[in-house]
Amino acid sequence: MKAIFIGTLAAAIASATPYTEFSQAYKQKDYEKACQIGKSIFTHERDEKFLSLMGYACLQADYIDTLAIIQSRLRNSKASRENAAIFTSVLLQKRLIYQFMYDNIDISSFTLPISDHPLSYAFVALRDGNFTCISQRPKIIEFYRHNTRYKLYIDRQNRGRVTIEATDAKNHTTLHRYL
Repeated sequence: MKAIFIGTLAAAIASATPYTEFSQAYKQKDYEKACQIGKSIFTHERDEKFLSLMGYACLQADYIDTLAIIQSRLRNSKASRENAAIFTSVLLQKRLIYQFMYDNIDISSFTLPISDHPLSYAFVALRDGNFTCISQRPKIIEFYRHNTRYKLYIDRQNRGRVTIEATDAKNHTTLHRYL
């Protein structure tokens, strides 16, 4: 009986398609793996539901630039267009945060769709002036949202990436870096 199970399991693994692997990684919330698998099969993919899931996985894994190519294919349904707008908005928020951090531009006049992503949280805090500037050189911004402290800065040791450190009430810190 054990040999039959092992043989069946081996056959299932051997016949696993990238779509199956994507689905498994996505269900396990291994968004980085799901995004990587999605990128490997993206070239010929036209299913907008899959592309939306791939976009969400890449968004959660902080592969923000991948959203640029995904959003351009999301146009045939209302849900797809909404996802495309969110993905595009996060990309624009990232660019505006860069300009705020590097060039001190005023972003208070921008109104964009907001997501539940740290870049959106940072954008809203900067736009609305709900932050504290801890340092000007290097520029370090701090803001709070739902019992989480966020620290936003340019990581010059890591190719000038905008970095967001999110520290929750239990003092667990998550790093998000964007090129």
